[in-house]
Order: sequence, then C-alpha cells, then structure tokens
Amino acid sequence: MTNLITEFADYDSFSREWHSDTLTDYDVSLEDARERGLLNEQKTRQLWQLLGLLDTGELFIQLPEWLAIEKVGSKDRTTSTIFVGYISRETEDAILFKESAAAQPLMQLAHKIHSLEKGVANTEADTDRHERSEKRLQEHYEKFSNRDNLPSLSDEWLPKSQLITAVQRCE
Repeated sequence: MTNLITEFADYDSFSREWHSDTLTDYDVSLEDARERGLLNEQKTRQLWQLLGLLDTGELFIQLPEWLAIEKVGSKDRTTSTIFVGYISRETEDAILFKESAAAQPLMQLAHKIHSLEKGVANTEADTDRHERSEKRLQEHYEKFSNRDNLPSLSDEWLPKSQLITAVQRCE
C-alpha cells in the first residue's frame, strides 16, 4: 500500500536495520555488536516474534514520543512509541492508522506464545503436560487477539514525515 513500509524476511536483516544507528555509531558489524553486548537482543527478538504473529496487512510503526503522547492523549511518562495496526488510507503526506494497540504488551505476549509453542512441541510424549501447554497457548492467543484494553492511538491521520519507521514481516 505504501512505499514507506519496510519489509523483512529474516531476523538478521531486521536486527541490522533496527540497530543501524548503533552499528554506525560504533562502526561495527551486527555480529561484533552482539559479541560486545551493544544491542538489546532480547527486545529485538521479541519485536521480531511480534511481527511474526501479526495479521496480513498489519504492521508496527514507531513515532516520536511527542506525537505518541498527543495521539494517545496520555500524560503518562511511559507512553509507548511503537504501535501495531493497519494503514486504512493514505495520502501523499499522511496515513490513517486504524485498530492500533501499543506494541510492548503484545511483544511480551508474542514471546510467551513463542515459548509455549516450543513447549507444546517438546511435550508430545507427556499427554497431560502437552494438553496443559496447549490450553495455555490458546489462552495467550486469545489475549493477543483481544487488544481492547491496551493503549491505542486515536484513529487520526499521522504525518508521514514524523514516522520513525513502519515495518512488516514478509512471508
């Protein structure tokens, strides 16, 4: 829909772009930055896991803090600057971002879902444990789908010039 969306098919290319400022500032490769502990790999991995659970057409955007505060309508000092949602309309200068939700709680759920999926795969021989894990996994999927109680952006136009990034994961 829009040429401002960056798509990634693999984790390393996403991580390299997500941490491009750090890599440039320290003049290091992604591998060197990892070895030196310059990256928040856990948060990056959780963001990647979140991207993997988003519906087709859904993406995350990152906004400057002042714009996020304005669009969320919160005076809270911990206003999220990363949101997931859909671009429903677009002009040359702005996008209409709909059905948004703060990314941070969804990142945590995505990580739990990822861990539970591994657990389900590893507990097939233990039927009771496998069933409990599958039930917990289903509960987490339901929580992930129900975003009504999460902070969201008002359904208003966002200026393209103020978007820090807009990211989707390729299939």
